[in-house]
Amino acid sequence: MTSYKAEVTLNEKDSILDLLALEKSLVKIYATALTEGVSQGFRRVVKENFEKVAHLQAQTFFMLTEQGYYKVCSAKEEKLKEICKIFKDELNNLDK
Repeated sequence: MTSYKAEVTLNEKDSILDLLALEKSLVKIYATALTEGVSQGFRRVVKENFEKVAHLQAQTFFMLTEQGYYKVCSAKEEKLKEICKIFKDELNNLDK
């Protein structure tokens, strides 16, 4: 059996990418809990944890980019303008 779990090892890049995916998921979960929570104590604790996880996620992302494991491409100027126009149009629609 060539794909047996005990025979498969993750390299550094795969391990850190898995960690980044986990941290992104945690940020989303904490964001949902923050918007759904009612009590001030609960919201305070969730907000503190959200900020910690978001900070760790950013650190992990920057480490991946510095190591060359995660490539970031610059957006084209025309695409940025197009997206900005879409958001401005939507914002104007909300004001109506």
